[in-house]
Amino acid sequence: SSWSAECVKRISHRPAERQRRSLKVMASASSKQEKVEGKKVWKPFPWNYLPNKVALIWGAAEVASISPLFAVLIAFNVGWYHICMYVWHHRHFVRCREAIPELVRSVSRPLGRWMLQDPRNHAYLPWFALLSCVPMLFFWAMWRYHHYGFEFSTLVIYHVLRGGPRFRFFGHAHALVHKEGHAHTGHFVKHFWILNYLCEWWIGPFYGVVPNSYSIAHMKIHHRWHNDVDDVHTNLDLDRTKLSSFFIYVPRFSLYWTGLSPVALLAKRKEWRLVRQLLYGMMTYYGVTLILFMWNPVFCIVYWIFTHLEGMILLCAISYLWHAFVEESDPGNQYVNSVTILDGHDNTFNEDYHVVHHHSPSTHWTDAHKHFEANKHKYAEVNATIFRDTEEGMLLQMLFENDWDGMATRFVDLNGKLSHEEKKALLVKRLKHVCGPDGRDGKRQEWGSSATIRDYND
Repeated sequence: SSWSAECVKRISHRPAERQRRSLKVMASASSKQEKVEGKKVWKPFPWNYLPNKVALIWGAAEVASISPLFAVLIAFNVGWYHICMYVWHHRHFVRCREAIPELVRSVSRPLGRWMLQDPRNHAYLPWFALLSCVPMLFFWAMWRYHHYGFEFSTLVIYHVLRGGPRFRFFGHAHALVHKEGHAHTGHFVKHFWILNYLCEWWIGPFYGVVPNSYSIAHMKIHHRWHNDVDDVHTNLDLDRTKLSSFFIYVPRFSLYWTGLSPVALLAKRKEWRLVRQLLYGMMTYYGVTLILFMWNPVFCIVYWIFTHLEGMILLCAISYLWHAFVEESDPGNQYVNSVTILDGHDNTFNEDYHVVHHHSPSTHWTDAHKHFEANKHKYAEVNATIFRDTEEGMLLQMLFENDWDGMATRFVDLNGKLSHEEKKALLVKRLKHVCGPDGRDGKRQEWGSSATIRDYND
């Protein structure tokens, strides 16, 4: 959940002149990326109408807009984390370290059997309870603003507490919204049905999530096309070894995050029920945004719109990484297309098993490791994209800095045959491969057609 913090911090601390030079270099690279050997490179609709230079400037501006405040939050949240870890691992805290997790489980397990459709999800309950307090923090900040005006200290306190130590609260909030979006019948039993909307409608908006986005846009687009060229936030037409490609990608994810591009695609497919559900969430979220802006524009920007941009950019970085690798000889292979991280530093509810998430969505998250072990031979057959002892933020930093040595060191070759240099060459080759108008599997006919929809569940 600390992913891309280092990248944002680096950008925010660059001197202005150096930042302008970097942007100029990336703009030049992006214009070259649009043409190869005199031919215009294909881009999926509607991005073929947006020049790469414009997309790059748009993306860089978005990242820059949150960088100053986010850099301050990094300092506080990381410091808070180290203090917590020092106390947690102190020799005088040994008994508490053993007793507290079991005490929490002794409460969550029976509650899970009583309240949840699947008691294995009892680990969600403590986080539901904790994160449900975040809206109360927001109303406290609003009260302070009404009585005392803008206070930088209140702003920092609110966002630091909302994010949690090393952004653990932020990470769990988005993981739980994600889980809720995948729970077709909800998490809770009939008597607690209203809690099935807890994440997307109560917790999520304070982390920048548009209600119904995960249950509609994520489920009905991303999990149909799995990052193929008709996925509204695909990166398959971009050379992922170039930093400029990430900034070009940001506008794509931004339109997905706001709901605009999913509405357009679903409307094109005449799936009007899904369009209505998504518009309902969008109208509610942006209606609240308008009310807050009319009450006080400054408060709205720094307390509400900031969280929308924060979630947009950080989840954009995660999405960019999760599907950055494509095997040229088998572009549709999900064992390569999705990243798996073993012994991950931020493995929230087994989200690091992203192949399992895409390839076997019916597998419960607590069984993700078992599914990986049972199918390890399939991963080995294709030299799947697996890393060990790392996290998304570290991998993103390596990707943006072209640190192929660091990435290869953490790459897992299940067959044990690849040398370090061969691992580097494999990773770079998969990052450079781009897909054209025929899509990943050569079946694409037109934008949003059903021909390229893949239904994995093995």
